[in-house]
This record gives sequence, structure tokens and C-alpha cells, in this order.
Amino acid sequence: MVSGTSSKRSAQRRFSPFRVLVAGTSWRLFGSARAAETLLAAMSSDDEQNQMLAGMSLIRAGQRSFDLIQEAIEAGEASAQIVRLLPDIDTNRSRPLLEQLAAGDQGELTDTARQCIDLLDRIDAVEENEQ
Repeated sequence: MVSGTSSKRSAQRRFSPFRVLVAGTSWRLFGSARAAETLLAAMSSDDEQNQMLAGMSLIRAGQRSFDLIQEAIEAGEASAQIVRLLPDIDTNRSRPLLEQLAAGDQGELTDTARQCIDLLDRIDAVEENEQ
């Protein structure tokens, strides 16, 4: 869905917040590959506002975004910021993927996956105590 070279190239571009919002809407409504590429690039940028807007759009798109992030991870194109979205999108599907990443040796992605698993464990513990 997202090619490696075009994704790397778009990560170097700067996006306006408006463009990120439009991409988010296009991704949620139509599943546009170009919009997905823009959102992933915005998540990997240094601009915190664009990261936040892209993250919110990816989370709101739900399963479509989960599949996109899973593809990016498998292609070796995911950033730590993108991996952090997985538990917010789908806690059940994210755990096996995060455990796979945590078992690897990918530096920041491995650390991020472990942090996400710890968070999911704490959430599970709180839910068990409430029952």
C-alpha cells in the first residue's frame, strides 16, 4: 500500500496542519493511499502539532489504520510514534504485534513496544480489580 521510497521521501517534507487534517478525513472516509502516506509521514516528522493531528486521525479510522500500521511495521517503515498508536486503536489485536516487536532487536521500536505492553498490563490489572 505504501511504498518504501515514497514514504521516506514524504517523511522529509513539511506538512501544514490543514493538509494533515484533510489527509485524515480522506483516509477515514475513502481509505486513500496518498492520505495514509501523508499521515504516516506526519507521525514521523518533528512537528508535534502534525504528529498529534495525524495520530488522532489514525486512531479515529480504527481498523483501517491498524492494518496500515501493521503493514508499515512489516515493511520496516514504522516509527516509535506510530507504534504507540496501536493500543489506542485495538487493544486485543495490538498485544500480539507488540509482543513480536518487543522480542526483536529494533532499538527504539523494541523499547516502545515494551512500554505499550506494560501499559496494557496495567490497564488489564485495573480492570480486573474493578470487577
